[in-house]
Amino acid sequence: MKANNIRNEKAITITLLSLLTSTILIGCENNDDLQQTKNTNKEVEIDSNYEQHNISEYTSELESLQMQTEYMNVQNQYLVSVIKQMMKNFSNEEMLEFSKEQFVYELQVNGESIPKNGQLAIPQGDVEILLLEKGMGYDFLPPKWLKKGKLSGDYIDHLLNFDTTNWTPVGTDGTVATAQGYKTTNMKAGERVSLSITDDLKERLNLATNKIQIDVN
Repeated sequence: MKANNIRNEKAITITLLSLLTSTILIGCENNDDLQQTKNTNKEVEIDSNYEQHNISEYTSELESLQMQTEYMNVQNQYLVSVIKQMMKNFSNEEMLEFSKEQFVYELQVNGESIPKNGQLAIPQGDVEILLLEKGMGYDFLPPKWLKKGKLSGDYIDHLLNFDTTNWTPVGTDGTVATAQGYKTTNMKAGERVSLSITDDLKERLNLATNKIQIDVN
């Protein structure tokens, strides 16, 4: 009987130890889960704070840019009003010169401006010749002087003696800047493109010659 009692006590003790061990393990797991959850929540909070900080910075930058833009608009309006007032005292010659200064012309080959001597070397392949007209974008000139400030007629017609047989017309049309020109493909090394420009365009481009020579290398 005594032996049975001892065996029963051992069984109960083992069972209690098992339950206690399970409880401890579950508690440890729960603590780990709780700690992991806290860490995750902390990471989320950090990420959220970081994003809020970035948004705050972007908002501040945007507000700063808006203030700068508003200031520049006010400044431009003031300058336009001053220029309009000064223009009242311009002679016709001064007015014409001022009108011309409101438009910039560029003759480019594959995006590169023609140098002062009119000669340019380019690599073989596709070739694009563009004549660009850029306005200053201000509205202080009367329409008649705007017209006088531009090259006469269609500005692409100021390119002369240019055989466009194997060329395709290209161009862009924007509010302030436009471009017209021609494009061809597969030009080989040793080929040459020659054309002329009017005196008016020569003056606008500030070139020393009316002859344009493009050599393909």
